[in-house]
Amino acid sequence: MIIRVRTNIGIWRVTITSPPPSITTQTILDTIAQTRPHVVYEAPLSLDPKCSEPIDTTRPLCEQQGVQMRDGLMIYCKVDSSTCAENTVGNNNNGDTNDTNMSTTTASSEPSSSSTITKRIIAKDGTIKLIHTTDTDPSNNKSELGFRKGLMPLRDIKKSWTLNEFNAMDDKYNFKIKRQESSFVGVEGLHLESGAVESFQNYLRRFQFRQQRFGYLYGRFVEEEEEDVKEEEEEDRSHLRQGWGARMPQKNESKVKKNKKVIVEAIYEPPQEADADAAEGFVMLDDDQEENVEQVASLLGLRKVGWIVGQPPRETGFQFSAAEVIMAAELQLECAQGVEETPFVTVRCTVGDEGNVIVEAFQVSLQCMEMVAEEALDIGPNPGFCYVNETFTAIQEGKPSPTVENNFFLTLVPIHGYQSDMFVTQFPFVNRPFDDRQQTHDEMKRQLTKSGQAGWTFIDLLSDFALLLYLCKFLDVSQDMPKICESVKDREVLLDDGYKIIISSMAGMDGSY
Repeated sequence: MIIRVRTNIGIWRVTITSPPPSITTQTILDTIAQTRPHVVYEAPLSLDPKCSEPIDTTRPLCEQQGVQMRDGLMIYCKVDSSTCAENTVGNNNNGDTNDTNMSTTTASSEPSSSSTITKRIIAKDGTIKLIHTTDTDPSNNKSELGFRKGLMPLRDIKKSWTLNEFNAMDDKYNFKIKRQESSFVGVEGLHLESGAVESFQNYLRRFQFRQQRFGYLYGRFVEEEEEDVKEEEEEDRSHLRQGWGARMPQKNESKVKKNKKVIVEAIYEPPQEADADAAEGFVMLDDDQEENVEQVASLLGLRKVGWIVGQPPRETGFQFSAAEVIMAAELQLECAQGVEETPFVTVRCTVGDEGNVIVEAFQVSLQCMEMVAEEALDIGPNPGFCYVNETFTAIQEGKPSPTVENNFFLTLVPIHGYQSDMFVTQFPFVNRPFDDRQQTHDEMKRQLTKSGQAGWTFIDLLSDFALLLYLCKFLDVSQDMPKICESVKDREVLLDDGYKIIISSMAGMDGSY
């Protein structure tokens, strides 16, 4: 099981082999300690981004309130960045890991001096700090003798190597950076529902686009067709035949299926807080409505087809920060369930120099997805570049490069305005602090009382994604919502009068619908 630990210096992916019911905070700390044995925790493992709700250490993680055990579960903590150097020395002769007791580290934030020595490092602010290491003989520091930083020496992996074996091993950590010429979306591109994106950008205007915000796009992937794919250069194919060479996005077929277009019907903005200090510009909060959102979307024939991010004004050519590129790749990986082609899109919404709103659609390349899946990309001081993890090598113009410009990973997707013939966007959005309108029964009444006027019917006005999610708070999601959503999806299926009466009563209407 993979658990993501979001720290103040980035996200750590922790792979735990124990059965989920037995996973505790100590299990997570011990697993982290295998690669980061000297980390000092400034705030304990918590369920909220502010680390104000520490996880109960006396109970398994699955018994904690609000925790859903699944791959990708996110927990939070704060650490001292100068103590987080990775160390994959492995096991000593007794089979025990060469690290200090993790519970001692978390309790006192000071490793035991009886088994450690100190080493000078230069922190990000330029100051010299001392960190602890368990190796009392500097000549035995295997992390510095590894054939790549953070990996074991070759002799510890295998006693003897042939040249081909070494090349094959080494090239697992090489990426030859190559721009992807086109996206995985067909020529008709992205059709973005005008009312939904207008509501999103109007909320951003409330803060003069100075606060970053994101939302998920729900809609459909439509009509697949085949398009020719250019043959790879003979040089690249020869590398693949030999079984070595820098890794590049590979095409196993001469044809690739593309979705002709992506249609977005609605936007859902999960709970979040704007945070200028966070790498993404916002902090994602726990969402107790996540299951309802996915279930209602499925009942309506919709799925998550992309995400949209509101950005402050940026200099020309700066489309996405490294954190946004990595998040886009993670979402594409989630949609494709691996390093596979997917039409999942990323939309940026910002404002230009003259106050005009700019809405553009992109995808990140397959190579970017692979590098993120391998944890080869990191966030660094310059947000316009992705920093290459020291274990890996990015090859640009024939030589290693410690960074990759974000734009190398981006492919443009054509975007078109679109007005849904199934949904309206009139009900207030949820999770919008300081908005003029909030989700209430009065707002529901204001919307539904338009029934019978200007050609509106009751089901037309009820067909609002935000309103349907609001109804989930009061109606049974598994019993009532399927029948309501079926009438929304297929207007020939009439909504039962009983539901009209219930909803009208909730809204405080007089019974006229």
